[in-house]
Amino acid sequence: MRESNEKFHQLADHITDAFWIRSPDMREVHYISPAFERIWGRSAESLYAHPQRWADFTLPEDRERVLRSFAALTGDARSLDIDYRIVRPDGEIRWVRARGFQVRDAADTLIRLTGIVTDITERKLAELEVSRTNQALQAEIVERKRAEEAADTANRSKSEFLANMSHEIRTPLNGVIGMTDLALGTDLSTEQREYLDLIKSSGVSLLTVINDILDFSKIEAGKLAVDVIPFDLSDCLAMTLKLLAERAHVKGLDLAYEIRPNVPTALAGDPSRLRQIVTNLVGNAIKFTDHGGVVLTVEAETQTDGEVTLRFSVSDTGIGIPQEQQKAIFKPFIQADGSTTRKYGGTGLGLSISTTLVALLGGRIWLESEPGKGSTFHFTVRFDLQEASVPAMTSKEALTQKLRDLPVLVVDDNAVNGRTLEAMLKLWRMKPVLVESGRAGLAAMQTSHAAGTPFPLVLIDARMPDMDGFTVAEEIRKDPELAGAMLLMLTSAGQEGDGARCRALRIAAYLTKPVSQTELLEAILAVVGMSSDGPDRLHVVTRHSLRESRRHLRILLAEDNKINQLVAARLLGKRGHTVVIAGNGREALAALDESSAGGFDMILMDVQMPDMDGFEATGIIRAREKSSGAHVPIIAMTAHAMKGDEERCLAAGMDGYVSKPIHVAQLFATIDSVLS
Repeated sequence: MRESNEKFHQLADHITDAFWIRSPDMREVHYISPAFERIWGRSAESLYAHPQRWADFTLPEDRERVLRSFAALTGDARSLDIDYRIVRPDGEIRWVRARGFQVRDAADTLIRLTGIVTDITERKLAELEVSRTNQALQAEIVERKRAEEAADTANRSKSEFLANMSHEIRTPLNGVIGMTDLALGTDLSTEQREYLDLIKSSGVSLLTVINDILDFSKIEAGKLAVDVIPFDLSDCLAMTLKLLAERAHVKGLDLAYEIRPNVPTALAGDPSRLRQIVTNLVGNAIKFTDHGGVVLTVEAETQTDGEVTLRFSVSDTGIGIPQEQQKAIFKPFIQADGSTTRKYGGTGLGLSISTTLVALLGGRIWLESEPGKGSTFHFTVRFDLQEASVPAMTSKEALTQKLRDLPVLVVDDNAVNGRTLEAMLKLWRMKPVLVESGRAGLAAMQTSHAAGTPFPLVLIDARMPDMDGFTVAEEIRKDPELAGAMLLMLTSAGQEGDGARCRALRIAAYLTKPVSQTELLEAILAVVGMSSDGPDRLHVVTRHSLRESRRHLRILLAEDNKINQLVAARLLGKRGHTVVIAGNGREALAALDESSAGGFDMILMDVQMPDMDGFEATGIIRAREKSSGAHVPIIAMTAHAMKGDEERCLAAGMDGYVSKPIHVAQLFATIDSVLS
């Protein structure tokens, strides 16, 4: 013991970092190394005598943040890593990095806290110098931009032409795609449905080409812009991949995403640009993959108190790209070879645009690939972190209280899907168990039942080898010992007859992957507590029923195009919303004046209308509200989709923006976002 103790002190006494050991409640100091005196300029004896005074040596601006972090270390947090500033007796301010860890015994009881503190002042000063250099460079860039203003004037006519072309193409295309969507929602013969699917596919392909050309033109003109708004990363990615899920399903591909546990999801940045990059890369992966699957993985590269750099990786099992062609594909109008263009189609602009967008978002993009073995595209993006909202956290905890410690079995052969679901369930303090096949799921349920701890909830992947999800559900219902479990089915794409099978097997919920955190939580809360054989089982919870369970709105639609009026009114009406149509801004104001008590819950406002446009109408509405104190949400729904159009709409007093042609999921996601 003496030898061990001497070796410990020899090590701890000579390292330049301060090493400390404290009681589990931080009230006692068991040991502090001599480096404490060098860093803090105070004697170790003063800390032994007054263990709680360490916080007094912290810069006041950092004190509350530091206290919160160390308080967490005495509770659920197993470790901490935090940078903050201290004040020495002579008034000198120094930067330190504190890393702390919990020490637990074999029974997992917290017995002490230990950690290391490093003086990082020199590094921080170097970073400050770099920041000053960057400021000087920024000033130089500003001067350069002033010199370029004259050249921008020459590009103005080109930009105006692009804006007009965008508007004139998107307006009729909105009618083509929108009316096709509405027609697909009616009773059709197999032949009619096939024709309409081809029309819609052609319309979407045309829109993709138009968007690529317009984006490339904006890049050439230096007109791309980035917004910084709060958003949830998990919901953003789930919604993006859900729009691509059907394309993957048609080719028989698995499509999954995984957000690693170290990734914060409450971010501030440009979600629309992130969605555009992910759509380009995942869409390409699906296009060039004929078997296997596509996986999007997100992990944190670096994180500070205010920002995080995330790395996104899109991996596929497709054709791969030869080493000599990997750099070229990031250039405009280029694919790996000419035959690729003929076989797979496309403008060859997607990767070039994505490269520019990644650079605008403060990151980089690169590729790892081998012919015949697939590709992985990596890109990084820097985001700001949202400040924690205590009321929101309290509300969420109250909402998920009934789910705490609830055992749940996840049956999914895709490991990435399984880990993603596990992370979501653990977020709500549930107790998930993962298995990778239907037979393993049945065995796990039988084992847990025999142990007296049956699974009340089971999440099942519909598409699995050997035994699919519906077969698993059928076996569960046949077994009297297992039949009481609530079943939630997850599918990559719905098949005809699935609804009837769900009702016959008393499946409580049926959701389409990728499923977002919000959607999964709503579904679980909707089914938990239901009787598996009661009258409620006549109704299956789906993403549509979850949406329908939300309140129905009274919406004022300001739109001058007759076809677009019909498309929007029918789409909104199918969701249970009541729509009043105004042909221009003046008619919209009249409709507001004539509305009965309660008025409208929301206004969808076209921008370009005769007599009075959307900007003028919005300005008058907002001016009136200054005296009344009311505020009706206004969403721009416009074919203006050039640089600055969204910013102009928001600056004019609108609360949201949707570009035409209207994508149904994007429209309703924007409505939900604005109302929330």
